[in-house]
Amino acid sequence: MKIEFNDKGAVATVTITSTAFEFRRHNRAVDTALFLAPGTIASRSGFFLMKTIISGPTSRVSRAYKNVMREVAR
Repeated sequence: MKIEFNDKGAVATVTITSTAFEFRRHNRAVDTALFLAPGTIASRSGFFLMKTIISGPTSRVSRAYKNVMREVAR
């Protein structure tokens, strides 16, 4: 699983990329981030190589990034 945080000023993005073998772990991390950081938007794509982009205001996306990292370390 690969997780990237990109700060673009007022808007930031978190990109989560994983394979189909990590399907449950990927979905759990994304769902946790969206639940604990309201005001963020997610777009998903891919089947064998899943990619989710979470975007929104920098403060909220950084909170989502921290939650994703905590969930992946679990």
